[in-house]
Amino acid sequence: MTNKRTLGWLHFSLFGLLLWFFGNLYEEVILMPNWLVAPLDVLQAYNRYYSVVIQYHYYVPVTQLAVLALIWLCLSQNPARQLAPIMLKRAAIWGGLGTLLTIVIVTQINVKLFLGSVAVPEVDAHRLGFLWMLGNAIRLFCVGKAIGYTLSARDTLRGLREAQ
Repeated sequence: MTNKRTLGWLHFSLFGLLLWFFGNLYEEVILMPNWLVAPLDVLQAYNRYYSVVIQYHYYVPVTQLAVLALIWLCLSQNPARQLAPIMLKRAAIWGGLGTLLTIVIVTQINVKLFLGSVAVPEVDAHRLGFLWMLGNAIRLFCVGKAIGYTLSARDTLRGLREAQ
């Protein structure tokens, strides 16, 4: 695989990771504090909003494909694997951890809150919202680390390209 093609895959991964990071940062800073103040009212408003606007159709596939691209780069023969194998592996591991955490958040929290009508008591909505906020903060850390390592791998590869 050429440097140019490998850079393309790294840029695709960066795009997906950055989309994921800033989407979750928006949740953490804007959406979740409102939730903690008035959990049932906010939950009902979010349920109405998300029943019309379903961001999972574009958001989820891109973020998971970005992590899969990093894993694929770790397993295939390419210049990034040869020049920056540790950074590439760390990016894939942190992205994988973020993906696993997302699976836990979606299956253990979001399904209870957003599947169908609101059927949880306010105390549960508040508790689940707090857990979501905490899990989201950890996920932001994981995705941020993946972004940092992916940028390092990309910059190492770019440095080689410019030296040639």
